Amino acid sequence: MRIPNYLRLAPSGVWHFRQRLPSRQARETGKTELTKSLGTRDLLTAQKRALALVQGYARVHTIRGLSVVAKDSVPTITQILKAKRLEDYKLIRRPDGTVELEVSGEDDHALAMDALERIGPLDQEPFYQELMRAARAAESQRSLASDPASKIPAVPIGKLVTQWLTEIKPSTKTKTFKIKTTAVEGFAKHYGEKNSLKDAGRIDVGAWVMALRASKLETPTIVNKLSYLRGFFDWAKARGYYEPFAKDENPAAGQVIYGMREKRQRRVLGFKPFSKEQVQALYDTKAMEQGLSESARWGAWVGLYTGARVAEVGQLTLADFVEVEGIPCIRICEESEGQSVKSDISIRTVPIHPKLIKLGLLKRVESLRKAGETRLFPSVKTDGVNGMGNWLSKAFSRHVLATVGKPEKGKFGFHSLRKSFIQGLQTLGVLSEIRAAYVGHELDDEHHAAYSRAPTMKELLDAVKKLDWEK
Repeated sequence: MRIPNYLRLAPSGVWHFRQRLPSRQARETGKTELTKSLGTRDLLTAQKRALALVQGYARVHTIRGLSVVAKDSVPTITQILKAKRLEDYKLIRRPDGTVELEVSGEDDHALAMDALERIGPLDQEPFYQELMRAARAAESQRSLASDPASKIPAVPIGKLVTQWLTEIKPSTKTKTFKIKTTAVEGFAKHYGEKNSLKDAGRIDVGAWVMALRASKLETPTIVNKLSYLRGFFDWAKARGYYEPFAKDENPAAGQVIYGMREKRQRRVLGFKPFSKEQVQALYDTKAMEQGLSESARWGAWVGLYTGARVAEVGQLTLADFVEVEGIPCIRICEESEGQSVKSDISIRTVPIHPKLIKLGLLKRVESLRKAGETRLFPSVKTDGVNGMGNWLSKAFSRHVLATVGKPEKGKFGFHSLRKSFIQGLQTLGVLSEIRAAYVGHELDDEHHAAYSRAPTMKELLDAVKKLDWEK
């Protein structure tokens, strides 16, 4: 596609407007051309903004409708007469640079010539040159005021990243905050911390993504980093530090396509469920006592019979053990200090499996209450960098490695209990609605989302109590 000669693409990817100045202006200003950033990397937007500048420029340098834009010099009077086919005229030149010709008869010809002679020396007068500069500056300001991109302040990205991190820190988990910091600061350093954020765009983000790939990062990791960078750009737009854009036009959006092949590969290399034989080996009484502390044993039992995520187990408080419809239940929520959930659908209340009651879970809860404790695992810190389930994840992974080893493909860990629980219910013929409600998954088709009701506690209990790993 042919690019108009008044547009120039800078190395940063931002389009610039360029306009040659008439020779008289060149002498006055000492510049041969006018250049201005258009504040965009989109060609269509750049063309629109450039045309607006051309029109504004032409208004200052127009002689009775004859534009002198892109000319090497101001046209001569003879050229004007030929263009207008005028024989008689009156020449008027105003302080703002406008030249007018008024026809009133042959007698005015001499007057016009005399005026032209006077204007020539007048151009050399300092006070007149100052008037012309002031007029050009005023017109330039009017043009800039009509350009939304010109209103955006040029603030270094490093300064804005610091401001953004300060704002999100109070409402962000320690581990998540650390990940977000690494991601967005990484882009800022690659782009140049002293460079203005408003000039950053898709080309700059794309170059960063290429650098991440060159460092051998996996696609899921890059996708996560881009999601945090999208949040930063959304914040910058809302604060007025970046030009407005539609949701899909966020500079960090659409940079990486996570293809089906990579998703399949991730599933192959992801967490694997345990077989019944492996579960029985892991939960053998002697193996449990040798491989896990008392707290870790209780965490492992809760994970096996609830399918809860390791963070959901590690953050349980005694207040999360409640009774609903006469059935002992566990709440997964974010109401207490240090608690968090993956998404809104993760907030749920589920009946306690009879096996956990038989093992003495409710007796442990009551004992801790009498001792004045508030949490199921009192020694766990609420402000740990990696969350309240990190200790349990590490302890269980060591126990798995010592007891059943590694799978041929993929990996084993606490999350394997979640997969084992869900697939165990599926094998027993438990409906998908029941399985999803129990583990905090969302069924996103309209049939389930809009038309199905939430299952009752009794329905959930009747389904989950079918699961028996000892048989």
